[in-house]
Amino acid sequence: MIALLSSCAFNNMFYHPDTATVNTPPDAVSQYIKYGETDSIHALFYEQKTPIASIFILHGNAGSLTSWSEVADLFYQANYQVFIIDYPGFGNSTNKAKHKTVFESTQKAVEHFKTLPGVNGGKKLLMGFSLGGNLAIKVGYDNPDLFDAMLIEGAFESHKTVGVKQVTRPLKFAPYLFVKDAIKGKKLIASWNKPLLIVHSKQDAVCDYKMGETLFESAIGTNQKELWTIKGPHLAGLGLNFDHYLEKVHDLIATDESNIE
Repeated sequence: MIALLSSCAFNNMFYHPDTATVNTPPDAVSQYIKYGETDSIHALFYEQKTPIASIFILHGNAGSLTSWSEVADLFYQANYQVFIIDYPGFGNSTNKAKHKTVFESTQKAVEHFKTLPGVNGGKKLLMGFSLGGNLAIKVGYDNPDLFDAMLIEGAFESHKTVGVKQVTRPLKFAPYLFVKDAIKGKKLIASWNKPLLIVHSKQDAVCDYKMGETLFESAIGTNQKELWTIKGPHLAGLGLNFDHYLEKVHDLIATDESNIE
C-alpha cells in the first residue's frame, strides 16, 4: 500500500515508453540533443526548402518516434517542416522518463529547434498531444517569444486531475495527496497571448472533455482561440479527417496576431 501510494509510483504511471531502437525514416534526419552531463534525447527533423511553417511536436506518454514519426510525416507531406522529439527513456533517448528529465531535455530541444535551417524568419507552431499537450503549455510559457501559435489535442490541465482518472474508486483521494502538479496547465495557459487551438473529443475516456473546456476557459490572454470539439477516442483528430485537420492548422498559422489583445 505504501509503495502504491508513493509519489514516485504515481509519477511513473505518466510515462509508458517504447524502448526499442528507433530507425530513421526515409524523409527525416536523426539528431541527438544533449542535456545534463552525459545524456541525450533523440529527435527527427523533416526539413523543407520552402515550408509553410515549422512545427515542433511533443507526443503523448506512450510509444516512441517509431510510431509518432507517422504523425510528423503527415505534416511533412503537406509541406510543413517538422521537428519531433522522444522523451528520456523512449526509443534511442537515454536516462529515464521523469518530470525533471523530461522538462530539462525538452527545453534543450527547444533551444536546438531555434537553430535549425528555415526556422528563423518563418512561422513556428507548437503542437502537443495528451501529455505532450500539457508539456506544450509549459514550453509556451517558458518561451513566450518563440512560437506563433499553439495546438494541443487531448491535453489535461494538471497531473492531479488525470491521476484521479487513472485510479480505481477507493483510491480516488490518493492523487490529490501524492501526485505533484509538475505543470499547472490551467494557470500557465492564462499567459498565452497568441493563436490557440484546443482539440478534444467528448468521447475521450483518457482525458475528459471537461479538461479541454477548462484549458480553453483559462486561456484568458488571447481572443484568437478555438475549442474544436471532435468525436472518437483519445487523440482521434488526425485519423478522423486529416484534410480538415490541415485546414485548422493552416487557419491557425494564418491568424493575424495584430488582433490579439
